[in-house]
Amino acid sequence: MGGTTAKICLIDDCTLPLSRTFEVDRAHRFMKGSGMPIKIPVVDMVEIGAGGGSLASVDELGRVSVGPESAGAEPGPACYGRGGGAAAVTDANLMLGRLDADGFAGGRIPLNTKAAQQAIQTEIGDALKTDAIGGAQAVIEIVDENMASAARVHAVEKGLDVTERTLIAFGGGAPLHAIAVARKLGIDRIIIPRDAGVGSAVGFLLAPVAFEVVRSRFTLLEHLEPEAINALFEEMEEEASATVRLGASEASVSTVRHAFIRYAGQGHEIKIQLPDLPLTADDRKTIAETFDKAYRNQYGQGIPGVPLEILTWSLTASAPVSEDIRAQVEHPSAKPQQSIGQRMVWMPGNDHPTECSVVTRQAISTAHPVAGPAVITEDQTTLVAPAGWTLSANPYG
Repeated sequence: MGGTTAKICLIDDCTLPLSRTFEVDRAHRFMKGSGMPIKIPVVDMVEIGAGGGSLASVDELGRVSVGPESAGAEPGPACYGRGGGAAAVTDANLMLGRLDADGFAGGRIPLNTKAAQQAIQTEIGDALKTDAIGGAQAVIEIVDENMASAARVHAVEKGLDVTERTLIAFGGGAPLHAIAVARKLGIDRIIIPRDAGVGSAVGFLLAPVAFEVVRSRFTLLEHLEPEAINALFEEMEEEASATVRLGASEASVSTVRHAFIRYAGQGHEIKIQLPDLPLTADDRKTIAETFDKAYRNQYGQGIPGVPLEILTWSLTASAPVSEDIRAQVEHPSAKPQQSIGQRMVWMPGNDHPTECSVVTRQAISTAHPVAGPAVITEDQTTLVAPAGWTLSANPYG
């Protein structure tokens, strides 16, 4: 819809980053180790207060901050007209012309522009000695920079080059900010999935049935006993496969095996994928080389001569994804569809409004791309595309 949460994900080779540890309630924003660690398998994420309901304020030093406090869905941003009076991100996007007051959520939630203007002026504009538009621009700039900063820090922690990634934007608010965040990060390719506003729910329904079994068995790599570990993996595979078959009884089940390895004496391990076949003594060298490569990628250099410790072994069993559910192929018309109107929009990086074409998402296809500046609308979200960006859709939307 353009007023719900914003989520971005950076991927490479279409793989999602996974982790065994997830931190919540960090005392220092973006600082690894300052939160409560939860030891469960998760998609590796960093939480950022950047949803449509995130509240903006100005402190005594004149600094604008956004989140983590939120207006939520009730009462919601001021523009919802449900009693909220504080300035929220959705109010700022509405002030900048990026949202259609009459078409928000397919027209089911009319937005009050005057209420948004009053909230932004009172909470932000007056403190910064500017008008409501200037206040809204300040709020959106902070939101975009917060997301970009989190992505930079997270990439550095993992030893990744963020410019080599593709940015995926899902959630109701992310497409409003995706291109601005990508420009800050030096990323030139963005994917907006179909049904982005309910992306988490769609992902849950489409994700393969999978189950991970983890066992702790300490050993030095040089003392690895392949027979004992292979027997351990056989037990783990039997347990994991039986669980997956509860949800996918007819599907073929595949397995992936990992080891969590560190240099002797360290406190953190690195997850290393193991060969698919039963381990042999010859695999010790392969495992050491794989660990060395992963360690150098993450930290820049290895520690020669230090023994390797394996603390934990894991096996993940999964059923294949149902492509019949995922692949709803569209058949674009031979003639390009015209825009449904024009709108003045304050685009990222501009100090003046720009006249933009307003195009429905259904009008975009491989055969009929759309060049910015443009606003792409759908019931769940809105995509803001400045000049210099071109949008097209693959056969799956």
